[in-house]
Amino acid sequence: MDYIPRRCFEVCNLTALGEGIHTVLNLHLFHTNDVHSQLENYMRLGALLRTYRNQVVQRGECALTFDIGDLVDRERPETEATDGRINAALLATLGYDGWVYGNNEGLTLPKQGWPDLVATAKTRVFVSNLRNKDGGRLPGFCDWHIYKCAQLKVGVFGLTPKYDEPYANLGVKLLPPFSVAEEVVQTLQQQGCQIIVALSHLGLAVDRKLAQAVPGIDVILGGHTHQFMESAEWVGHTAVFQPGKHALAFGHTVVYYDLHQGRVSGVVGEPIRVPLGGPMDVGMLTAYQKALPEANVVMHRPLVHLNSPQPVIYDGESRFANLMVDSLLFAYPADIGLMMSGALTASLLAGDVVREHLHAACTTPTRPLRMDLAGSDLWSVVEQGAQPEAYFRPGFGFGFRGSVVGWLALAGAVAHFVSVSGGQDSADAVQHWRLQQLWIQGQPVELNRMYRVVTCEYLWLAPIFLAFRNGQNIEVEPPLVREVLADGLQNQAIRTSAAVSRYEFTREDSL
Repeated sequence: MDYIPRRCFEVCNLTALGEGIHTVLNLHLFHTNDVHSQLENYMRLGALLRTYRNQVVQRGECALTFDIGDLVDRERPETEATDGRINAALLATLGYDGWVYGNNEGLTLPKQGWPDLVATAKTRVFVSNLRNKDGGRLPGFCDWHIYKCAQLKVGVFGLTPKYDEPYANLGVKLLPPFSVAEEVVQTLQQQGCQIIVALSHLGLAVDRKLAQAVPGIDVILGGHTHQFMESAEWVGHTAVFQPGKHALAFGHTVVYYDLHQGRVSGVVGEPIRVPLGGPMDVGMLTAYQKALPEANVVMHRPLVHLNSPQPVIYDGESRFANLMVDSLLFAYPADIGLMMSGALTASLLAGDVVREHLHAACTTPTRPLRMDLAGSDLWSVVEQGAQPEAYFRPGFGFGFRGSVVGWLALAGAVAHFVSVSGGQDSADAVQHWRLQQLWIQGQPVELNRMYRVVTCEYLWLAPIFLAFRNGQNIEVEPPLVREVLADGLQNQAIRTSAAVSRYEFTREDSL
């Protein structure tokens, strides 16, 4: 079956009026992004991409294959168990010419495991704007590379999003992506590259700005924002394209280079949809099955025996959410702890709990975060958290893997609310509340005082509790909240304290 449109194949001779014969070379770029450990889809994508690529190569044309970040997602048990190595093994089996570290690779996988991940991938890993804290390059990573494709020199570099504080606590710093891109483009031009490709995990809106700000980039292949674009778009003289997410499609972008005129004469980008019932790539499936025994051993390691269940609810206080926030406060001492119950996607039943059970119950790969926050901001956050508009709000982005944001669990604090409904007969009589008093460490909150708070990245980054944006002295801790919760779950004192309520509610009509 001939999958590739003829217009994308041919090394053609074009006759232009008055200019004679022009030889145009076609460079085929196959690209994936934001697979997020959808491994079954990825193996189906692999079978189809391999077919497309083989057809191009058999016709004597040049093909390069890239992944543009967030290949991994620790929501997936096999990824969790192997620290992403199973993903890298599939990538290596399909065969890539480069891989960009996205925020899911950089911010959720242990830094000490990055060299093993790079080695397993068996390809170049691009992060042009990521450095060690001393400014040196990270081992195994490269800023750019020049590929020799027929008569062409193709310069490629990669960019990752600039999450400064989270990376700083990993001993890594990010450089401004636009200034880095400008320097790299100049270097690649000086090296004689005829085509320059940026692999960007910055997101579509930023890619458009990058195209405007940095001349000389011919193509920006993107990711991060999960856009399903139907074709490449032009921003000035730069083509910008990303084909979607979750291995539901991959990109096939063809760059036409006119050898006579010495310039890119056109770019065509199209998404190749992956049939959900299609065949899986045999090599990738074999690699997956080979990695499964290790993953199963890790995920079935015992954690604790529970004599009673740990339930979670999203519209009120629950023991499991209390245990989570108590675990954070125990691990990272502060004045108060706050955590959303929506980070928990299931309750734990009584009985033996293994790592797989906890992973299924807490899939969100967010990290603990400490900050200084004024008492007035804490008052605002706690009061907002008790309203249905907050706890029923869908969670989205910044690593959130649940459904709704859920109830705001407290540690080291007690909140007293009174109802502000229109009376007993009102439809919202028990749904809206006014914070009457907030005690922190047994003392009434002082609105002008700064308190040390332990929470998580998501609550700081997401546009829900805006008062968190006023936090100062931010510290992001290395483990995931899930890993801290695993330690707390094994602590009998923390399990006992989780049963203690932190909220008091009184109806105004009963005062």
